[in-house]
Amino acid sequence: MKINLDKIINEFDSFARSLENINSPQLLSFAFNFQRFNPLSFIDKLNELSTDIFLLRTPNNKLTVYGFNSALEITSDKTKDFTSLTNNYKHWKSNCKNNWGEKNILSKFILCCSAKFDTISSNEDWIDFESLRIYIPEYLFVFQNDEVFGCYNFIIDNKSSFDILSDNLLSFLNRILTIIENQPQSTDHNISIQSISESKELEEWIGITTKALKELNAGGVEKLVLSRIYSFKLNTTIIWSILLSELFQRFPDCYLFFIKKNDSVFFGSSPEMFLKVSNNIAEVESVAGSAARGEKSESDFELERSLKTSDKNHQEHLIVSEFISGILIRYSDNVRIIEEKQIRKLDNIQHLITRISAELNSNENLFELIDALFPTPAVCGIPKELAKELIRKFETHNRGLYSGLVGLMDFNGNCELAVSIRSALVRENKVTAFAGAGLIKNSDPKEEFFETNLKLKTILSLFTDENKNK
Repeated sequence: MKINLDKIINEFDSFARSLENINSPQLLSFAFNFQRFNPLSFIDKLNELSTDIFLLRTPNNKLTVYGFNSALEITSDKTKDFTSLTNNYKHWKSNCKNNWGEKNILSKFILCCSAKFDTISSNEDWIDFESLRIYIPEYLFVFQNDEVFGCYNFIIDNKSSFDILSDNLLSFLNRILTIIENQPQSTDHNISIQSISESKELEEWIGITTKALKELNAGGVEKLVLSRIYSFKLNTTIIWSILLSELFQRFPDCYLFFIKKNDSVFFGSSPEMFLKVSNNIAEVESVAGSAARGEKSESDFELERSLKTSDKNHQEHLIVSEFISGILIRYSDNVRIIEEKQIRKLDNIQHLITRISAELNSNENLFELIDALFPTPAVCGIPKELAKELIRKFETHNRGLYSGLVGLMDFNGNCELAVSIRSALVRENKVTAFAGAGLIKNSDPKEEFFETNLKLKTILSLFTDENKNK
């Protein structure tokens, strides 16, 4: 499909002329058809267009959203949680005009979202990312059902010039098409890292988890999730087109995400849906309890059987599922289990998963529901606030966006949000990968350590172990 830029600009001009006199600021969203391209193949060149990029691909590539720059930030004087943004969200909902109906766009997701695990604690490593960000990109590309739509989003008032806006759109699309027409050449991509020094890492982990287990045995917390990091310096520039494509190919049924802000990139492949709301039907996944994958079918089945019969893993899973169900009951008279304690097999790890559904009583309480659920005991612990305090006490690193949220929203109370795990931060020539494990009273620190190693491999396996090359 060849794109007729003149046709798009003429449609934009027609859209602009159809608007009535605008006296107060309005959010306008102009949708247009675009040719299909693979955003992962061109991401390195597309990155040259902006220092503010959002990419999310939902499991099995059902939907991919790619955003550049920011047209509108949903903020408040004191942005401390999702609920604090409700009034600003409702304001722009009532002051948004678009032509989506003419293009028959299935997905109305226009807002991109990212949230840090802890809005109180932060450090220099995460300075480029806000604690909570809900925003509308200036340019948005939506890939769905073998179609691609573009959205040009902007704020306009009585002083704005549609001619300038039209020129901006044309200039951006010309640059996009130039990139797409110049197909990038495949190249070798070899970034070496040193193997994790398990003896030192294990010693540090046992020291921290021993203190945490004392808290658990004292009865203050029922479950506590602790995380660890592994950092290494880059010996060459990351070719994101290769890295992200490999990540998606290995984990096609996970959420692939890439968030760039200024000089930092946060990326990953999450197996855990946090919350999906569509037409007032909410769905939440309880993902807790893990085991390795076997190299052969016999050993894989044995590891699966062990996971299914593990009292520790079932207890950990039950804590998460009961917490989620208890929250959903506040917002729904109809909460049900869709799938209970199924096994989700990924490339290198398998999880216990329960899918819980609820018919919400209202579409006006989305932000309250998110705040009530976030963070779930799968990445934090229970009770939530005490678990957070202990995480601040025991963890020597800052989680930032790790174990936070990443996803999409619209103005009708719908969303699709993932827990941002199996992820890493890239900043100043350094990669920091994160992984966590849930502790309960009978947890074995060594077993939990090896579980975090499995989870770290999601990211570390994308790079070459230099010790194996010696």
